[in-house]
Amino acid sequence: MPPEIEQYRGREQSYIKHLFLNKYLEAAAYKLLQSRRAAPVFNFVDAFAGPWRVSDDDKFSDASFSQAIDTLEAVRRALAGMGHSGLRIRYRFCERDPDSAAKLRRFSTDKQEFDIQIFEGSFEHCIDDISSACRDGFTFTFIDPTGWNIESEKVFSFLKNLNGEFLFNFMAEEIDRHAGWDGVSESFGRFLAEPAWKRKFFELPIEWTNERKTLHLLKARMKELGIATYLPEMAILRPRKNRIKMRLILGTHSVHGVDVFRRIQEKVEKEAVSVRHNIAVEDSREPFLFPSNQVAELQSERDGVGCRQHRDQAERRLLKIVSDNPGIQFVSLAGAVMEDVPVRTSHLNKIAMELRKVGQLGFDLPTRKRTPAFTTLIWPV
Repeated sequence: MPPEIEQYRGREQSYIKHLFLNKYLEAAAYKLLQSRRAAPVFNFVDAFAGPWRVSDDDKFSDASFSQAIDTLEAVRRALAGMGHSGLRIRYRFCERDPDSAAKLRRFSTDKQEFDIQIFEGSFEHCIDDISSACRDGFTFTFIDPTGWNIESEKVFSFLKNLNGEFLFNFMAEEIDRHAGWDGVSESFGRFLAEPAWKRKFFELPIEWTNERKTLHLLKARMKELGIATYLPEMAILRPRKNRIKMRLILGTHSVHGVDVFRRIQEKVEKEAVSVRHNIAVEDSREPFLFPSNQVAELQSERDGVGCRQHRDQAERRLLKIVSDNPGIQFVSLAGAVMEDVPVRTSHLNKIAMELRKVGQLGFDLPTRKRTPAFTTLIWPV
């Protein structure tokens, strides 16, 4: 059951965050659970589970952990109906606030039909126990701290040692406001897993915002430590103030995961535009010329996933990568472009075919194929 916007009044950005989480979880679970011959195991880890600010104090239906259970259980039931039996889904929730942890336990007591384990304490201090509880299968980790005061080195070690993916909520608004202050230097060092972060921070272009610099350093460190090959991101605005509140970062080693991320982003962006539009209508108390769904489509065509400006950006990025790496496989090329630019594989197929047609790219089409296969070798002309 997807989140309901009515439960998120005043915190609509959390609605968009949970909507994205649900849709990506659903896609990831279907992909994993349908692709394994042996009965697969899907572990969902909520590293900072809460609950914090929720409207439903009874069933916690607007909390991430409850949303994850509803989503994954719906997938399990659907696949069981298609003959995929023996599917196992584990839920591992961690929370350091004693009152919130008590609520989690109350929640799990009412959900005894599910494999739920509660870990009380900071995620960093519970990592070994959580790792043991996710010893096999595919692990999807949702990392949603309220700020940046976390020991990322331990978190990164946890992510590297597990087979899976993660969704990291980068709190852009708070980080942009505080980065560079002497009073947070030590905590930023822990967040970036880099004691010498400040020197690197001030070496970055002066025109970059604080949050862009921090995000750049965080991603660089994640890749340096090998916890992800690709780190695509999506910005979520604070709808009532129309400024970036957070960025969701997917960590994956799979090009398919990047493509799914962009596909989900394309859908969720439209919902986010509709939410902002409806808030504007409500605040103005005046009717608007176009309904929210039409506004969302227009906005998507202007600056959404696969829009003209992003396709042009993807084309430039694609040509640069091929120039630097003649003979690159299309799968590697697609992953590198989609990580940086909000486009999908379908957009890149069209771009590659057009560049081949005008003589800027060279590649041989697979038999009976009209677009490059993932193994197709691409070279500059």
